[in-house]
Parts: sequence; structure tokens; C-alpha cells
Amino acid sequence: MIKHHGGKMIYKILYTIRRSILLIMLLFFVLQFSNMNGQTSLQEDLPSGISQYPYYNSHDSLSNITASSKNYWLPATEIVSLNIIVWSYSKFLTKRSFADISWETVKNNFSTGFVWDNDRYITNQFMHPFHGSNYFNASRANGLNFWESSAYTFGGSLMWEMFMEKEAPSFNDLVNTTVSGITLGEISNRVSNLIIDESSVGLERVIRELSSTLINPMQGFNRLIKGDMWSRGLSNELPDFHFTFSTGIHNVFFNNRINNNKSYLTLRVNLDYGNQFNVSEHEKPFDYFTLHVEANIGKGNDIFGIIASGVVWDRNVKLFNSSRNIVGIYKEIDILTNDIYKFSATSLTGQLINTVKISPAIRMKNYLGLSAILMGATNSKYAVEADRDYNIGPGVSGKVGIVLELKNFGELNANYKRYWIHTLSGAESEEFVGLLNVGVNYQIREKCFWGLDYLLYERYGDYKYYPNTQDSNSAIRLYIKQII
Repeated sequence: MIKHHGGKMIYKILYTIRRSILLIMLLFFVLQFSNMNGQTSLQEDLPSGISQYPYYNSHDSLSNITASSKNYWLPATEIVSLNIIVWSYSKFLTKRSFADISWETVKNNFSTGFVWDNDRYITNQFMHPFHGSNYFNASRANGLNFWESSAYTFGGSLMWEMFMEKEAPSFNDLVNTTVSGITLGEISNRVSNLIIDESSVGLERVIRELSSTLINPMQGFNRLIKGDMWSRGLSNELPDFHFTFSTGIHNVFFNNRINNNKSYLTLRVNLDYGNQFNVSEHEKPFDYFTLHVEANIGKGNDIFGIIASGVVWDRNVKLFNSSRNIVGIYKEIDILTNDIYKFSATSLTGQLINTVKISPAIRMKNYLGLSAILMGATNSKYAVEADRDYNIGPGVSGKVGIVLELKNFGELNANYKRYWIHTLSGAESEEFVGLLNVGVNYQIREKCFWGLDYLLYERYGDYKYYPNTQDSNSAIRLYIKQII
């Protein structure tokens, strides 16, 4: 797909701008919606797929934004044009060899078939999904539904792999661009729609349209060429959504030793979109989704994580008379980097969620999930044989968690997620990654809490031709959390 020596640079710039504007957008939401009534029930951020605010009354999504009539030809034209623009940048400005294409290279791509490429981790795991999200949102901005836009995303990625590079097409690029791009695309589509308000005017309208465009460039482009950016309309009917912000100290104990530690500033943002338990209102994919982003900033290196999950299908099930239960399928992305591992996975997850009121003062929530990892990657010092610093392959993950909500106190929570990656490209191995989180939240005032977490990062690599690897770090996190 986009090579890190050429076309990647323009998308790295766009990615940086997009990440920066997200912070501005979050501040904007704080100012605009801080007076909205919110759920005061506690539930600390859990791995993806678990609602923090299960009892909202949901609204229809953003019906007052100017709707685009369905157009199949315009998104196809935009996707082809986007590929040509990126190729032209690499061919004529940065003069990269992979862009030296001809009918002969196209013929060779079809005869060679798909292989595993050796692009850098940031290119394959971040830039390809971002590029795929633009394919997806070119279609969404022209009235296509989720599934139609997914087909266009696959088509755009396939076009690039087969026609726009001299190098052989790549398995991992096609999966990451398409599957991860769909997830990021639908989330960015809905987040950008939260920002747009066609009843706003003046500077506020400019800020809204600019912020929305940087979150979702293809929607912004289509609103521009169709004149929707300056058209006057009604206020949005916003769906239920809530942000949670937390900050504090994250202290890591290397090799679980108290005398070998390092402190980080922790910054975390959660977005809950929709109501997980209003299953009857989940008519379309991602009518409910969660997004968790965290950065733990320290001298020399950072700990970073993104966990995103959107419902594809779910149903209420009856297990016990005193409980509410949901079984569902969720599309998920996990990206985790720390001193023990650098890991990413795009997966499809089956999940059972249960909530039961034990007493008037105690409510318990549980979940159990099993995921098919369509494409995963984890760093490996032995992967140099594939000219990379990471292994690639499919796998499986499982997660389990429990939350006890205590009236007039806060909550206790514990969750664990374990990943297994079977290496298909890299140093032949079975890679295992785990994350344990045990915590307590204490309510100090309405919507504001003190939090204390214990975390365990662990990794084990079972290698066929190299010595096995095993590492483990623990951490204590102390923070304050505010629900917006």
C-alpha cells in the first residue's frame, strides 16, 4: 500500500493533523456539552465492547445534517482519484521506485499473487487503516450504507495493491486497509457528524466544519464541493454520547521490581456512543461503539493504547430472571505499545454481557468475549529474517471482566485480556500477550472520581528456531476522572 519512503509522508502529515484536531475537538465538546445531563452511575473503562452508561434513552442519529442522495459513481471516482494522487506524489515528487509502474508490473502482480510485505510497523498498522478509512468515508459521504461502503473500501485497496505498485500485492496491506479502515472509517464518520451543526454561523460554524473535515477529510471534501459547508439547516438531533477524561500518574515497575521503576503522566479519553443495552435501536452497524485512547508520557519512551469496538449484531437473551443479558458480535481494533510489547490486532469478537442488581446498593456487571484475530502484529527481535522488527499473523484472543458498582461509594473492577498470534510472516513462533487491570474508583463529587489501578503487562514468545522470550512489567496508576 502506501510506502513509508514515498506516499506515506503525506498521510503521516494528515494523521498528525487529525490526531491534533481530535484534542481540540474534545475541548470543544467540553465547552459545548458540559451542561448536558449525564449518567452518574460508575463504570471504569473496560476493554472494548462494554458500555459505561447502559441506561440512556437513545435518539436517532443526526437526522438534521444535510443528507446526500445515494451516488455510486462519485465515490468510485474519488477513490480512484485518491489512489492516483498518492501514486503521483510518490512517482513524481519523491521519486520512489515502487511507483515505477507499467502494464508489465501489473501483469507481474497478477501472476505473482499476494505476499507478505516488510513495511515498517507504523506504515502497516497505522497508515493503511487511515488510508482505508478515506475509501470508506468517500462512500459514506455519498449516501452509501455501511456494507456498500465496505465493498468500496475493499475495491480501493485491491486497486492499489494490483495496479499502483511495482511490488507484489500484500496480504497484510489488504486486510489492514480494508478491515481496520472500515472500523476507523465508521467511527470517524460518526464522530465528525457529532461536530457538524448546520444551524451554527460565523466563527463557530468555521470551527465545526474545519474540525469535522480534519477528523473525516472525505466528508469535508464532499460537503465542500456540494456546498453543504455553508448551507443553513437545523440543529442536530444528537445521539447519546459521553466523554470521560482522566489524568494522573502511571508508574511502571520493570521486571516487577520496586527499585526499578519509571513514572509517566497519564492522559486518557473514552467515548461511549449510543446505548449498548437498547438493542432494539441498534439497526445499523456501529449504532453503539466505544473508543478508548490513552497516552502515558515519560522521558525516553511513551506507553500508548487505542481500543475501539463497534456493534455489528446483538440480541437480548434470557439467562436469569434477575439479570439483563446481551449476546453480540463486535468489530474491534486493539493497538497497545509499552516496554514489554508493541501489539496490534483487528478482530471480530463474540461477546456475552450480563448485568444484575444484587441489592439496592450493589450492581454487578460481567462480560466474556472470544475474538478471531484477522490480522495481528507484535514486535520481535528475531523478525529481522523478514526484514522487519515485528511478526505478522492471525490468532485468537479472549477477555473476561467484572465490575461491582457500589452506591454512594464508587466501583471495583477487574479485567484481563489475552492474545495469541500465530506467526505467518517473520520468525516462526507463537506469540502470547496479556494485560490485567484491577482497579477501584471512589466518587468525590458528581461525575468526578479518584481512581487507583494495578496493571500487569506480560508477553511470552514460543520460537521454533530461536530461544523463547518472556517478559513482565507491572504498574500502579493513580488518577482523577471526570465524566462529561
